[in-house]
This record gives sequence, structure tokens and C-alpha cells, in this order.
Amino acid sequence: MDANAFQIIGFLLAAYSVVANDSLQTLGTYLSSNKGRTPKALQMLFICGVAAAVLLIGWFLHPAGGGLGDPAWGRLEKFPQPDNFTWVYLLPPIAVLALTQWGAPVSTSFLVLSAFEPKNATKLVLNSLSGYVMAFVLALVVYGLLMWILEKKVLRSHQEGTEVKNYWFALQWLSTGWLWSQWLVQDMANIYVYLPRQLSFGEMALSALMLCIGLCVLVWIGGGPIQGVLRSKINTNDLRSATVIDFLFGCVLFWKANITQFPLSTTWVFLGLLAGREIAVRIRLKLSDRQPLYKVLGSDLFKAGVGIVVSLIVALAIQPLKALG
Repeated sequence: MDANAFQIIGFLLAAYSVVANDSLQTLGTYLSSNKGRTPKALQMLFICGVAAAVLLIGWFLHPAGGGLGDPAWGRLEKFPQPDNFTWVYLLPPIAVLALTQWGAPVSTSFLVLSAFEPKNATKLVLNSLSGYVMAFVLALVVYGLLMWILEKKVLRSHQEGTEVKNYWFALQWLSTGWLWSQWLVQDMANIYVYLPRQLSFGEMALSALMLCIGLCVLVWIGGGPIQGVLRSKINTNDLRSATVIDFLFGCVLFWKANITQFPLSTTWVFLGLLAGREIAVRIRLKLSDRQPLYKVLGSDLFKAGVGIVVSLIVALAIQPLKALG
């Protein structure tokens, strides 16, 4: 693999920081609902197994000849590898780590990919906003027409101390596997942007191993500060609610992946889904004893907005810093 030390370090930083921040969307509900219920070793095996399978399938489906392939599912075609890979490209994943510790659901696509190809920033924003609107409308309709009934039963079961039916455990693992696989298809570009666009099987396997080590650390610590965004929403720690959230989010990502190969911010798609769900459930159940809606949703959007500002600053700062690298 023709990669220098900065590329390897960048990949390792991105592998942990991107997944740690985006764990809110993909693994957050899974980690919350399985805390104290499922052994962490089993959770690690499941999450790493799905990740390895998706990377392997992507590598096989996007061959380049000579035993090479693209585990990022061809989503880096518009983001060529820099001719001179220096320390300045380490700034994006470091910024992601800092924002993750603050608990901000930052768009790693904006922050990382825009730094490599600033001219694609506008298309990234538009593609992500369309995903937000799609997820918001879907959640508003699904929860407003039907799934509010489930949320009502969940709230009642908490009050009565009713046990969750066993089949929900199987459904939740299936929905998590579905969502996790679709997120990997979308967001592996944010990590593999640091490596050569085509990898041999051995190089792909080694990168997958390093990624899985980071995933195991994430499971061990339980998701990190970013989990706070989920805890402020109705019933998100409940197994049944988490199952529906994961399934709907996976469906939106699957639909977007089949419309275009251009990356998007899965963070904004997820925030749109949570916003539509929260509004529909509160209206349907007439909940008035909760934290004001504008505070809950406003806090999410504020932190995400800060993430976009930081993304633009980092992307613009990298350009003149290249000359110093």
C-alpha cells in the first residue's frame, strides 16, 4: 500500500472519531437498549461481523483489476487523493474528536470530506438537507399516523412495569444490523478517504481489523458523550422504540444510496428523523410534562450548526496550510 505515515495516522484517527460521533445515529439506540442486558463481547462480535461483511462486499463489488478493490463502495470518485499528504489533513478527525467530547452531533461528511475537496461542499450540503427533509417527513407521517400507538404502549408499560416481549429482542438486532450496514455503505468514505482509493485484499482486511478494534473500544465505553442527544428524546432507551428508529433510518439511507453515489451527512438525516418523530409523538400523546420542544430540538440543531461552522473553518484553513506542510 502506497501510503505515508500521515495517511495511516489519519485513517486511525478517522476510524475512531467518525464512528464515535456517528455512533449516535447507528449504534446509539442499540447500545442504550442493550446496556446491562447483552454481554459486551457479544455486542462487539455482532457489530464487527457486520462491518467486516460490508467492507468485503464493497471491495468485491468495486474491483479495479490486479486484485484491487474499493471498500468505500465507490463513494470517493469525486474526492481524489491529495498529491502531497501532510499533517494538515489530520486536523479534520481531531476536530471531530473534540466536538464528540462536547456531545455535538457533527456531520463528519462535511468536516472530513470538505477538507479534501472544498468545491464539493455545496453539493454535500444540498444532498444532506434533502436527506434531512426526507427523514423528517417520513417520521412525521409514520409516527403521526401509526407508530404513536406503539410509543403510547411503551410509556404505559414503563408505568406498569410490564416486561418486553422476547420477539422484540430479535427484531431489534435485525434492525440494528440493517441500519449499521447501510450506514457503513454511506460513511466509510469519511474514513477510507485517508487511504489509496484501491486496496488489495490484505490491505482491506488489515484496515477492517483496525476499524474493528476501534468499534470494540466504543462498545466498551458505551458510546461516549454523544449519547446525550438520544437520552433527551422520548422512549429512545426502550428496545421497541429503538427498533423502529433504526429500521426507518436504515430505509432512508438505503433509498439515498440507490439515488446517488455522492456522500451525504447521515447525521442530518438522523436529526431529521428524530425531529419528525418527537413532534409527532408529542402532538399525538399530548405530552406537556416534558422539556420544551424548542429546547430539545434547538439544542440538537445548534450543536449540529456549530459542527458545520467548524467544518467550513477547517476546510478553508487547510488550503493555505498546505503550503506550510
